[in-house]
Amino acid sequence: MAYETILYKKDQGTALITFNRPQKRNALNEQMTSEIEAALHDAEEDSGITAIILTGGPQLFISGADIDFLLGEGEDLTPLRMYQVHYPTQAVYRCLSRIPKPTIAAIAGYVFGGGLELALCCDFRIAAENTKMGTPEIKLGILPGAGGTQRLARIIGITKAKEMVLTGEPILAEEAHQFGLLNKVVPQEALMDEAKAFARKFNDLPLSAVQIGKAIMDTGINMSLKDALELERLGFSLLYSTDDQKEGLKAFLEKRPPQFKGR
Repeated sequence: MAYETILYKKDQGTALITFNRPQKRNALNEQMTSEIEAALHDAEEDSGITAIILTGGPQLFISGADIDFLLGEGEDLTPLRMYQVHYPTQAVYRCLSRIPKPTIAAIAGYVFGGGLELALCCDFRIAAENTKMGTPEIKLGILPGAGGTQRLARIIGITKAKEMVLTGEPILAEEAHQFGLLNKVVPQEALMDEAKAFARKFNDLPLSAVQIGKAIMDTGINMSLKDALELERLGFSLLYSTDDQKEGLKAFLEKRPPQFKGR
């Protein structure tokens, strides 16, 4: 597939999706969300890929939704029409939140609105020191519409999430890190090296255990503790059917590094 709004490449087991609408500050539009989704599907199906990085590079992540989309590009956006045009663009968020492989958002610059919501769908978020994050939709008379009111609260807690969503005021990287929104904050020039090094960790880990562990945690967080613990027990037991489990135990007993095959 030929991409016009993103750059897509694979290197050392990592799929790198780079947003590429600099003239629009990487603002999301329908074409861009469609291309990101296509790249995600490709990375998911490639058995050689163990992790996925989404980034705009060390200067900018995503500034938000393209204003032309919010204005309907000249059409009269009734509530029904907004529902109809809005839902297809949400496919990329659904895809990213459900993809079984680990996903990493390498964030820099402005990360607002739909851009922040995209980062919230990732498993890990690493940010440059120059990062500013926020949900400014309230200042346009609307609310976040791609998971911002829900995923943000689940990650940082309802109190701080309400402050961000209902005031529209952004926060800086260090504060976001303190609230658990970010895994790491690094110097701007080190962002991509740090994200790639983090992604390469998964090259040496048992893929089945990583994917099942991710699925259990993503699903269990919305279950009762009793049911989630049963889900965990089932996942733990299921992994005893894998070659990687046998190799991991054997390597431990033989005091050598394991050689996982993803089986």
